[in-house]
Amino acid sequence: MTTRMFTARCSQCGQRFRAYSKTVLLTRVRKHMWDKHHEWMVARMKAGRLASGSPGNPTVGMVLGAIAQGIPVAIALIRLIKKPRWSRLESAVSTFEPYMKPETRAAWQAVKSIKGIDIRRGG
Repeated sequence: MTTRMFTARCSQCGQRFRAYSKTVLLTRVRKHMWDKHHEWMVARMKAGRLASGSPGNPTVGMVLGAIAQGIPVAIALIRLIKKPRWSRLESAVSTFEPYMKPETRAAWQAVKSIKGIDIRRGG
Protein backbone atom coordinates (compact mmCIF):
# COMPACT_ATOMS: atom_id res chain seq x y z
CA MET A 1 0.00 0.00 0.00
CA THR A 2 1.42 3.34 -0.99
CA THR A 3 0.88 6.41 1.13
CA ARG A 4 -0.24 9.66 -0.36
CA MET A 5 2.37 12.34 -1.00
CA PHE A 6 1.24 15.87 -0.11
CA THR A 7 2.56 18.79 -2.16
CA ALA A 8 2.58 22.54 -1.66
CA ARG A 9 4.07 25.63 -3.29
CA CYS A 10 5.53 28.80 -1.86
CA SER A 11 3.18 31.67 -2.65
CA GLN A 12 6.10 34.06 -3.15
CA CYS A 13 8.72 32.19 -5.17
CA GLY A 14 6.85 29.05 -6.30
CA GLN A 15 9.24 26.54 -4.75
CA ARG A 16 7.65 23.08 -4.41
CA PHE A 17 7.55 21.08 -1.21
CA ARG A 18 6.57 17.42 -0.76
CA ALA A 19 6.02 15.29 2.32
CA TYR A 20 4.06 12.24 3.45
CA SER A 21 2.30 14.09 6.28
CA LYS A 22 0.58 17.46 6.33
CA THR A 23 2.35 18.57 9.51
CA VAL A 24 5.79 17.98 8.05
CA LEU A 25 4.76 19.71 4.83
CA LEU A 26 3.42 22.80 6.61
CA THR A 27 6.51 22.91 8.83
CA ARG A 28 8.75 22.94 5.77
CA VAL A 29 6.73 25.66 4.04
CA ARG A 30 6.61 27.80 7.18
CA LYS A 31 10.35 27.45 7.77
CA HIS A 32 11.07 28.36 4.14
CA MET A 33 8.77 31.41 4.33
CA TRP A 34 10.49 32.76 7.44
CA ASP A 35 13.99 32.04 6.09
CA LYS A 36 13.55 33.36 2.54
CA HIS A 37 10.67 35.85 2.80
CA HIS A 38 11.00 37.30 6.31
CA GLU A 39 10.04 40.88 5.37
CA TRP A 40 6.91 39.68 3.58
CA MET A 41 5.84 37.60 6.59
CA VAL A 42 6.28 40.54 8.97
CA ALA A 43 4.33 42.83 6.62
CA ARG A 44 1.57 40.23 6.42
CA MET A 45 1.32 40.06 10.21
CA LYS A 46 1.17 43.86 10.50
CA ALA A 47 -1.53 44.06 7.82
CA GLY A 48 -3.61 41.49 9.69
CA ARG A 49 -3.25 43.38 12.95
CA LEU A 50 -4.37 46.62 11.28
CA ALA A 51 -7.28 44.89 9.54
CA SER A 52 -8.54 43.44 12.81
CA GLY A 53 -9.34 46.91 14.07
CA SER A 54 -7.71 46.45 17.47
CA PRO A 55 -6.08 49.65 18.71
CA GLY A 56 -2.77 47.99 19.57
CA ASN A 57 -0.75 49.51 22.37
CA PRO A 58 -2.30 52.85 23.29
CA THR A 59 -0.04 55.86 23.49
CA VAL A 60 0.02 58.46 26.25
CA GLY A 61 -1.94 60.80 23.99
CA MET A 62 -4.63 58.17 23.40
CA VAL A 63 -4.99 57.62 27.16
CA LEU A 64 -5.15 61.35 27.92
CA GLY A 65 -7.77 61.81 25.19
CA ALA A 66 -9.83 58.92 26.54
CA ILE A 67 -9.65 60.31 30.07
CA ALA A 68 -10.82 63.70 28.81
CA GLN A 69 -13.81 62.00 27.13
CA GLY A 70 -14.85 60.32 30.36
CA ILE A 71 -14.33 57.34 32.63
CA PRO A 72 -16.22 54.73 30.53
CA VAL A 73 -14.17 55.50 27.42
CA ALA A 74 -10.91 55.46 29.38
CA ILE A 75 -11.75 52.16 31.10
CA ALA A 76 -12.63 50.53 27.77
CA LEU A 77 -9.21 51.53 26.43
CA ILE A 78 -7.22 50.70 29.56
CA ARG A 79 -8.76 47.25 30.11
CA LEU A 80 -6.88 46.10 26.98
CA ILE A 81 -3.49 46.91 28.51
CA LYS A 82 -1.56 44.19 30.35
CA LYS A 83 0.42 44.79 33.54
CA PRO A 84 3.99 45.41 32.19
CA ARG A 85 2.79 47.97 29.64
CA TRP A 86 0.41 49.50 32.20
CA SER A 87 3.25 50.24 34.64
CA ARG A 88 5.12 52.31 32.07
CA LEU A 89 2.00 53.99 30.74
CA GLU A 90 0.72 54.85 34.22
CA SER A 91 3.97 56.57 35.17
CA ALA A 92 4.01 58.51 31.89
CA VAL A 93 0.42 59.71 32.24
CA SER A 94 0.94 60.51 35.93
CA THR A 95 3.63 63.03 34.97
CA PHE A 96 0.86 65.05 33.28
CA GLU A 97 -1.32 64.94 36.39
CA PRO A 98 -0.34 68.40 37.74
CA TYR A 99 -1.42 69.95 34.43
CA MET A 100 -4.82 68.20 34.26
CA LYS A 101 -8.11 69.92 34.97
CA PRO A 102 -9.62 68.89 38.32
CA GLU A 103 -12.38 66.78 36.72
CA THR A 104 -9.85 65.07 34.43
CA ARG A 105 -7.56 64.41 37.41
CA ALA A 106 -10.47 62.83 39.31
CA ALA A 107 -11.27 60.64 36.30
CA TRP A 108 -7.61 59.60 36.04
CA GLN A 109 -7.52 58.66 39.74
CA ALA A 110 -10.68 56.58 39.28
CA VAL A 111 -9.26 54.82 36.22
CA LYS A 112 -6.01 54.07 38.08
CA SER A 113 -7.85 52.52 41.00
CA ILE A 114 -10.11 50.45 38.72
CA LYS A 115 -7.09 49.20 36.79
CA GLY A 116 -5.41 48.34 40.09
CA ILE A 117 -8.38 46.17 41.00
CA ASP A 118 -8.27 44.52 37.55
CA ILE A 119 -4.55 43.72 37.93
CA ARG A 120 -5.09 42.17 41.36
CA ARG A 121 -7.80 39.97 39.87
CA GLY A 122 -5.42 38.86 37.13
CA GLY A 123 -6.61 41.09 34.28
